[in-house]
Amino acid sequence: MTVKYMRIAAAAGALAVAVGTLTACNDSSTASAPIGTAPVTTTTMPGSNPSSASAEVSKASQEASREAAAGASKASVSPPDTAPNNSTSVPKNFPGGAPPPSGIKLSDKDKAYLADLKRQNVSFMGDTDNNVALTMGHYVCDAQAQKADPMLVKAYVRAAIGPMTKTEAEANDKSAKVITAAEKNLC
Repeated sequence: MTVKYMRIAAAAGALAVAVGTLTACNDSSTASAPIGTAPVTTTTMPGSNPSSASAEVSKASQEASREAAAGASKASVSPPDTAPNNSTSVPKNFPGGAPPPSGIKLSDKDKAYLADLKRQNVSFMGDTDNNVALTMGHYVCDAQAQKADPMLVKAYVRAAIGPMTKTEAEANDKSAKVITAAEKNLC
């Protein structure tokens, strides 16, 4: 008998919640802008002349149109050359593909960690100077020293290694290798 009353009470409660929700959706007490028949007015800053400003804008747009038309008439019909230009060179301060800065020395632990990653065929996308690999290794050690959640550490390392992998299983495997190599060589 009490089970029957419990079911009725649960149904009545659910009905009350549904009615309350529908009533809340029908509430039209939201703020809105007044709608009236008064004309909208604009103001200008003292000392400005709205008619001269619009004339200046008109002159500027006409001149821009003339420049665009002149440039379009000089455009060629054939596509541009896409062959490499051998006369150009990479700027000296270009960051990509360069060895680490000369002032940075790798410790023996860093070298062992990088050698372990290389032996296991683990690399990070665009990491030509091993900066990302070293950052991930030191992150693993710092996180362990702070007693961080191991799943959070693995997720972070997996996000860094993920773009170089084709499957989730490969990403999980390589992130585990990074963590193991860091624990073994750096920590």
